[in-house]
Amino acid sequence: MPIYGQDNYVIIDSINILGLKTTQRNVILKEIDFMPGDTIGLKELAKRMSSNEKRLQSIGLFTVAKINVKNWNTDLTICNIEIKVQENWYIYPYIIFELADRNFNVWREEQNYSFDRVNYGIAFDHINLTGNKDKLKLKFQRGYTRKYEIAYDFPYLKKRWGLSANILYAENREIAYKTLFNKPKFYKSPDEKKLFFQHRASISLLNRTNALLHQSLRLEFVSAKTDTVISSQLNKTFFGKSASSIKYFLLDYYLRFDKTVYPLYPVDGYKLEFNARKEGLGLLSDTDNAWLSISAELHTPILKWLILSNRLKIKLNLQDNELPYFLNNAIGYKSDNITGYQLYVLDGRNFILVNNALRFRLLDKDIKINRYMPKQFREMNTKLFLRLSFDYGYARDPISGAENPYSNRNEYGYGPGLDLILYNNFTLSFEYGITRFNEKGFFIESGFNF
Repeated sequence: MPIYGQDNYVIIDSINILGLKTTQRNVILKEIDFMPGDTIGLKELAKRMSSNEKRLQSIGLFTVAKINVKNWNTDLTICNIEIKVQENWYIYPYIIFELADRNFNVWREEQNYSFDRVNYGIAFDHINLTGNKDKLKLKFQRGYTRKYEIAYDFPYLKKRWGLSANILYAENREIAYKTLFNKPKFYKSPDEKKLFFQHRASISLLNRTNALLHQSLRLEFVSAKTDTVISSQLNKTFFGKSASSIKYFLLDYYLRFDKTVYPLYPVDGYKLEFNARKEGLGLLSDTDNAWLSISAELHTPILKWLILSNRLKIKLNLQDNELPYFLNNAIGYKSDNITGYQLYVLDGRNFILVNNALRFRLLDKDIKINRYMPKQFREMNTKLFLRLSFDYGYARDPISGAENPYSNRNEYGYGPGLDLILYNNFTLSFEYGITRFNEKGFFIESGFNF
């Protein structure tokens, strides 16, 4: 414990939490990085309270979270901490109406707003089932992808240990069978026959060493099958060696050290991530592959309203054997994107990605809503940022790089964007991106913090 000079520190005597109805007190104590008995220097006290306040706001359980110092006894150098929260709406039964494509921009530009590429159905999410930040997800989906899924995540099973499990079945009548000119090529059966089937089942052991350090170890079984027209005619490397099916176990280790302020949309601090995966464990395994990825991001406040954000991610494949198309993906998937390249993918075994942004805080305010609204939505935390991005990426693809001109070369994109965050849960981004070869586009993305 650090030693402070006279009157340069304060000791936390107790923590009082107000506003809890469903959430267990233990959840908040595990999310913050101080406890009763901790000694905090006066110079860091305000920043420490503010960063923990923003951490609570960004975990999805609360629409409002305020932390204040109470009952400061200067003679004994002790104080109490009061945490006041407004719990979020936790139950979300909803109608599924979502795009099957990677993003809205692909659906608009490449698929001409085709409703054949829309998923629909019903789903149920409970993001705090027993008050322990445990999440239950049920999905019954039709449309472009028929999907049935159940997932449960219990992060606080015992002390710092948790468990999660997931079961998924999906099938498609259309499939992306290869990448050409850095865009997925699709095949749809003329007689509406099902072309692709996938089963996944996983169980994960979770470890939360403290509020900042998270680890997980996941064992998953994957079984996928495609029509022979794909594996024997259109792409013999889809699963590898003209195979029409693939089965394998994978073991995935993930570590995250997150010291960012407001992790949903970081405005200060840093985050480190490490991910290692072995695909094919010997038993029922039709593939043999191993890779690891390292990611680091830094968010630096230059002024109160100006933040510089930098992110570096590197993925390395550890084996030289030929990868099936099914596993050969790099940039353009999930959150690994280059500004302006939303219509493209860069497949490959290895990649490096650098994302840089200047973010200008235009608005950060709790807005009072009509008193006839449900209590959880009467105070809407609203954040609005103007963003200027410059990104760089390189993906090494020795398999199909000759057919994809943006692979195996340096690519960069840049442009302005506007990011909106509502209720510490919903995000909406508008971006105007420009590629290295001066192709321009307007892009939209949205998401929920579930």
